[in-house]
Amino acid sequence: MSGMTTTTNDTDVARWVSDFGRWVFDQLDDIAALLEGPLSATAPRRADLCIEQRCHDLLTDPQTPVAGAGAVLAPDVLSDAPYWLEWWTVESRGGTHVVTKLAAETDPRAIGFRDYTELPWYAKPFETGDRHVTGPYVDYVCTDQYTLTFTTPLLVDGSFSGVVGVDVLVAWFEEHLLDVMETVDRTCVLVNAAGRVVTSSDPSWVTGDLLRGLPVQHWLRGEAPEHQEWAATPCEGLPFVVLTPR
Repeated sequence: MSGMTTTTNDTDVARWVSDFGRWVFDQLDDIAALLEGPLSATAPRRADLCIEQRCHDLLTDPQTPVAGAGAVLAPDVLSDAPYWLEWWTVESRGGTHVVTKLAAETDPRAIGFRDYTELPWYAKPFETGDRHVTGPYVDYVCTDQYTLTFTTPLLVDGSFSGVVGVDVLVAWFEEHLLDVMETVDRTCVLVNAAGRVVTSSDPSWVTGDLLRGLPVQHWLRGEAPEHQEWAATPCEGLPFVVLTPR
């Protein structure tokens, strides 16, 4: 996560966010590269997946903000499981990082099965072929906290085979981003593509608040429509915009 430096304006806040996103997606590219070989083989099985150590290293590194990491496979990619999540989470217990493999119901015939292919962190990369950030949202499956889930398509021999992803706690993201925002001499609000607040230096807006009527999609496309209340700076490579009051 190099390149995150002390700043004095909204453009530098956006650069910090972009640098962070770039670092996260670099980690996802590393995980995806480990899966390409095993999944290219004939009739790959769950036991062939080889990302456990890489995910453990990422989750237990005190310098990283990752609370969950792994891969979610497309239906019927594996010969011994029609659906499969190769996913780990971490929590701190008495100063020790404890990593646990997620035990999700993957049998579509079972009562507790939930089709993850319909969830945005999977469905958007499948539909667009692009990286995606879901959130902020309360992740009741893994973290039970406000979370940002970063996912990227897992492509094997040119075919979509699932996604690789990590969860980042908004609490960590907010703590570190506020250190940057507070060096700016005016309010900064980071919103996602739907206009929902991720982090704000003004306590009037908290994570999850929705700012309505913003032309966020235009701003993300590099267009510059005027807004009466806010000036906007897109975060390169991410569906986030830094807002400052006019």
